[in-house]
Order: sequence, then C-alpha cells, then structure tokens
Amino acid sequence: MRLLFSGRKFDGVAGGVERMIVLLMNAMCDRGHEVTLLTWDKMGAKTYYPLDSRVRWHPLDMGDAMVKAGWMMRLKRMWKIRKLIKTDSPDVVIAFQNGPFVTIALSILGLGIPIVAAVRNAPTRFEHTSSGKYRELIFNSYRLAARITVQMDNYRDFYPNYLKNRIRHIPNPVVKSEALASPAGNPSSSERILLNLGRLSYQKNQATLLKSFARIAADFPCWRLRLVGEGEERGRLEGLCRQLELEGRVEFAGAKSDIGGEYSAAHLFCFPSLWEGFPNALAEAMAHGLPVIGYKACAGTNELIQHNINGLLVEGHFGEEPLCEALAELMRSDLQRETMGKRAQEVVDQYTPDMVFSSWELLFEEVVA
Repeated sequence: MRLLFSGRKFDGVAGGVERMIVLLMNAMCDRGHEVTLLTWDKMGAKTYYPLDSRVRWHPLDMGDAMVKAGWMMRLKRMWKIRKLIKTDSPDVVIAFQNGPFVTIALSILGLGIPIVAAVRNAPTRFEHTSSGKYRELIFNSYRLAARITVQMDNYRDFYPNYLKNRIRHIPNPVVKSEALASPAGNPSSSERILLNLGRLSYQKNQATLLKSFARIAADFPCWRLRLVGEGEERGRLEGLCRQLELEGRVEFAGAKSDIGGEYSAAHLFCFPSLWEGFPNALAEAMAHGLPVIGYKACAGTNELIQHNINGLLVEGHFGEEPLCEALAELMRSDLQRETMGKRAQEVVDQYTPDMVFSSWELLFEEVVA
C-alpha cells in the first residue's frame, strides 16, 4: 500500500507524537509499504528520532509551522497539499492531531482518497483547554474521516453516537527494557531519585509535583526530584522552585536522547498530568520496572496504573495533599517500591510493537477495502 502520514512539525521535535509516527512509518517500510511524510516544516528539516531512509518526506516549506497562519497562507498550503497528494496518489492518508487532519481533509475533498484521523488525546482535554468551546465543531470535522483512531478503548464513550462506528482503538507500542531500574535502591548509597519525564507544560502539571515535593522534602533528605524534558513552562517552574526553596533538591535536566538511562537510574516515577492520550513516558517507566504515581482523574493514566498493584492513583487533578501522601508512602518503603515495580513491568505484555503495528496495518487494509 501507499501510505501518506502527516503531522504539523517534525524538525528537531522530541515529542511523543512525533516519535510514535516515526516508529510507525519505519515499521510500515519494513513491512513492504511505500511511505510518505507530509509536514509543515521548512526545507532541510531533520527529525529528532531516526527516520528510515525509505520514507519520502515532503516539507511544505510555507511559513512558520509554529505560528498561526492567516487565511491566505492556509489556502496556499491547502492548494500545495492537494497537488502533492494528487501526484503521490496514496491509498490512504493518516493525519495526526486535529489541525493537520482538518487542513488535509479539506485539501483532498473530491479526490476519493480515504483519510484516517489519528487522535492523540483523550476527549477529556476539552475540560482543561480553551479548545473545549469548539468541541462540537471538532467532533463534526471527523465526519470527513473514514476512520478515527483512539489510544484507549474507553475514549469512544466520550464521542457522539454518529462517530462511534468509525472509531478504532489502537494503543502505542511499549518496548520491553533490558536495563531495569532498581526501585529499592542500592544498599551502598542512600541517594534516591524521584523522576518525572515529559514536556514542561500546563498539561503535564509539574507545578503541582513541585509544590507537593516541597511539602515533604525535609522529611526525605536523601531524595531529589529530577525533571527531564523541555517546554514553555520551564522558566515559570524554575521560578517556582526558587520560591519553594528547593534549590539543590530539584534538577532540570532538559531533553535527553538516552531516556532509558533516566528510567534505569530512578527509584520512583511521578506523572501528574491533567490529561493524556496514551501516556508514553508513564508506560516506559513501568516497562523499566518503576513503581508509578498519577492522578485518578487523568484519562490514560488511570488505564495503566492499577492502584496498590503497580503504583498509586491519587484522587483529583491538582490536589497537593493526596499527592504528598502517595509520594511519602512510596518514598519511605523500599519493599513496596520493589514489589510494585515488578508488577509494573507487566504493562509491556499488553502493548507489544508487533501487535500495535499489525493493528495499524489491518486498519489500513480495512479503509482501502
């Protein structure tokens, strides 16, 4: 099959969505499909994650992908997209996230090419973002999709009935780790690491983690909090860290290419996101044998964490007190962390790459048929 994938920006972006698309495209190349990538990037762009040389990449090279375009620029982009896709004549187009989906779906109207809307967040995001006021408009835009993919099966319950027969559940792949963490710690060292990995952003909610850690830091002097990732909230979070007098106890490590090493060196993983699609960082932490903590009200997080089995689920979204209690419970107990970490590894059995990529391949065959 000829498959055309699309996302907004790939140049140097170390995001979970971009990594998933690259993994999927590489896998489809290995399975004998012709793969094309269409993005809003400029010429000369390079992906952060290794991209198979067999993937043909079409950067639109029109304007700044990170700046909201005016109507004239949007129309010019749509005209170029239509010409590119008409020339490539793919069997199916897969557009990740709503913006690129709408642009491409409108661009190819009348060409008879089916398009898949690959949704990367739970609909509960509308409760936390300004896009909530456009919820019905966004849902109606999916009428243009041949199929809609969601990352957790229960997400379909949040969609209107007129879309449910088009929805297919395909999670993200989770790779088994050979370098497991030691949650109980090394007897020869008292140092312990509380890890958070993800974009420094409102969605990932590191501010609540900082405030919660500050409340118990004095009781756990051997623990330090390590934040791995970059994002628009870094300056504010660093200011909050100084305000909470956590200098020396919190590390802002920035984005890392060796995230496996980060998981392996940690002893506990906290993931206080407000909403998710498929929480890659959480699943990867579990695959490395780390016990995990997250909010019960966070879609995606509450699918992976089994309370008191592989981690702890905290009530609510923003509550510092319940998060403090959960952190303290696991920070003080080496045995509990070790037991939960062993159970956490079982997450990989549900999301093997071969199973996930086969599900995508079956979806493409279904759409083309």
